[in-house]
Amino acid sequence: MNGNEAGLPAAHQPAGGTQSPENRAPLQVVHVISGLLHGGAETVLYRLVTAPGGTVRHTVVSMRGEGVMGARLREAGIEVICLDMQGWTGNVRGLWRLYRLLRARRPDVVQTWMYHADLIAGLVARLAGIRAVAWGIRNSGVSLGESSRSSRIAAWACARVSAWVPGVIVACARKAAEVHRAWGYRADRVLVVPNGYDLDVWHPDASGAAELRARWGVPQGAPLLGSVARWNPLKDHGNLMAALALSVRTHPDLRCVLIGLGMSRDNAELIAMARHYGLLDHLIFLGRRDDVPELMRALDIHVLSSKAEGFPNVVSEAMASGVACVVTDVGDAADIVGEHGWVVPPGDAVALAGAIGDAVTAVRDAGWPARRDEARASVERRYSLGAMVARYETVWRRLAADFPTAGAGRGRFPADVAASPAPDEAAAASASLAPRLLFFITNPAFLVSHRLPVALAARDAGYEVHVASMGGPAVAQIESLGLTHHVLPLSRTSMRPWTEARSLWAIWRLFRRVRPGLVHAVTLKSVLYGGIAARLAGVPAYVAAISGLGYVFIQGSGLRGVLRHLALVLYRLALGHPNSRVIFQNDADRDMLERAGAVRPGQAVLLRGSGVDLDRFAPAPWPEGPVTVAMASRLLHDKGVREFVEAARLSAARGEGLRWRLAGSLDPENPASVTASELDAWRAEGAIEYVGECADVAGFYAQAHIVTLPSYREGLPKSLIEAAACGRPVVTTDVPGCRDAIEPGVSGVLVPPRDSRALADAVASLAGDENRRARMGAAGRALAERDFGLDRIVRAHLDVYRDLAGR
Repeated sequence: MNGNEAGLPAAHQPAGGTQSPENRAPLQVVHVISGLLHGGAETVLYRLVTAPGGTVRHTVVSMRGEGVMGARLREAGIEVICLDMQGWTGNVRGLWRLYRLLRARRPDVVQTWMYHADLIAGLVARLAGIRAVAWGIRNSGVSLGESSRSSRIAAWACARVSAWVPGVIVACARKAAEVHRAWGYRADRVLVVPNGYDLDVWHPDASGAAELRARWGVPQGAPLLGSVARWNPLKDHGNLMAALALSVRTHPDLRCVLIGLGMSRDNAELIAMARHYGLLDHLIFLGRRDDVPELMRALDIHVLSSKAEGFPNVVSEAMASGVACVVTDVGDAADIVGEHGWVVPPGDAVALAGAIGDAVTAVRDAGWPARRDEARASVERRYSLGAMVARYETVWRRLAADFPTAGAGRGRFPADVAASPAPDEAAAASASLAPRLLFFITNPAFLVSHRLPVALAARDAGYEVHVASMGGPAVAQIESLGLTHHVLPLSRTSMRPWTEARSLWAIWRLFRRVRPGLVHAVTLKSVLYGGIAARLAGVPAYVAAISGLGYVFIQGSGLRGVLRHLALVLYRLALGHPNSRVIFQNDADRDMLERAGAVRPGQAVLLRGSGVDLDRFAPAPWPEGPVTVAMASRLLHDKGVREFVEAARLSAARGEGLRWRLAGSLDPENPASVTASELDAWRAEGAIEYVGECADVAGFYAQAHIVTLPSYREGLPKSLIEAAACGRPVVTTDVPGCRDAIEPGVSGVLVPPRDSRALADAVASLAGDENRRARMGAAGRALAERDFGLDRIVRAHLDVYRDLAGR
């Protein structure tokens, strides 16, 4: 379990919202959960089913008793049914009751929560004829070995049957999804829906803090910490105590409030631990409370000391309440706090104490209010209650449309609730669902860097946006923005027939299961495999984005020539979809594929690159000091990195006094990548300054006078349109893509490819003419505003989507 396991506000009025009832047909969802005690999963379930504005009729079935949450659910008007599954007789009786209930009710969807309910209720639902089953993963899985034996068995069994019991598997956290996929859970059925929070309940309010601190006997000005977590080995209170013992040496007036089930003075083991560390006078034991939001607002710092979590609710709740957060790197805790808190390794009391000390210093700083507000805004942007409800409802409606339950809604529900639509109405409701758009891309980082604004604009325009790619760090950002991500077994560079056949099979299977209305494929391998799979799977519409034909289309013979011929054959297959568009970034690539017969007349669309954020990439004052030449690119030979280095050598030999700065990273999976030894040799030589991978390209260009990219071939290089937007003149090669990114002689200079001397000469000429640099920089900015603005590119993509949907 994870999250706010200590309590919930007595008057819980969730904020946010879902789509209005008049725009949605009623949906019947039966939730089956192992029990209704006071845990993270139970709290999220409560928030989900009691959120206002939804169009779903919820019934909650507890496999045991009604616990703490059952009464609250009833008070909120939610039907609660308890199966009382205790002992063999109770278990058999409960299973039979659940089967009869599902057969009688015929819900549109059965949503299960936690391992036992996933396995048992999932199987019973399938036996009852319900295919629309959604599992709910609430455990990170990292420390399952410390859970009960029955939980371990249930999780193992779930992995074995995950290919056919659930239609979808909803994980509350990215790391939980990764762990369960590794266990054998069906990878292409796992998606992440982060928890959501009512920001009308969790908010800063200092009005009652002074009274609470006085009641607790906290000295004025003393740092007040808190830990909201039940007594459980996975919460690692021993780590917390050890860290506090170190912290009080520096801050002897420090106090820490302990909130949660078992965090009271009648817990002999806890008291013994506190006495061992000499902390009894520094701890305030409150036990389980129902007024956690009010208590949270009194804290300066909240500490999560756990050794395992999934998606720890309490971290978001503390951030939303304006409380500084120190967390261990477990579950999605680090993703939640981002740059707004302090993250340390689990089980490291010294590091935890150090982070607590840093947090104490920060909350006393004059800049803390601004930092606190940024943290709350981060929670509001990513984890609102309305966003969570909308995501779950989207999942359920898609599941119900894809796997309709025969006779859904015929069961006996309370008379004041509308029944599910009849079969003919169900078809209309399914047709009214938001269009399902799936971005297919090999590397998720490329979507973040080049297509994320398009994906977000499509989401905001009403599309249900999915992303399919290989795994990687960028997946966390994709999922945090509310996009559904699917991991596929892909390799960017593999040419092994069996590996590639396996990838194509997985893509086809995902398309058949997800049933997108439109697939948008980006980058070479994704375009080829995505197009073939889309045709085989019967995807209604297909968009291929040719961001460059790749290194095999650069002049060459031998293996490269064979690969080029094979790529053209595959292009003809992939781009043969009858309802498709092919987006090109330059005329040369379009003309080549049209001549090869891979693109039909009227199929091609020309868009000038991926677009550039004209506010972020804006002209900056020219830097002081020597003229600086900048190149930002992946460190690939066909990007012209060697020519850049050789030009820098020539410039140094002439004594021109220029600075040549290179930003980018190695790409070992790419056969054209610079090697680490080459890079080390260049750095040691001193002709260039290597700054590493650059996250702030706009800042990098602000420190430059000239930007260059001596590439051999491109689609439309993003680095050059960003340089234009920054008002920097460009020196680049006269090749497809690069020449399309400038106005030759106006905003930049063209030189022959693979000619380092011509590159050095052109740079030297520009370096010696300040007025020319200024004119070209201004012309580049005007070009960017006219042709490369992000809004323009995004609108053009949405127009393509609408055109295909209409056809």
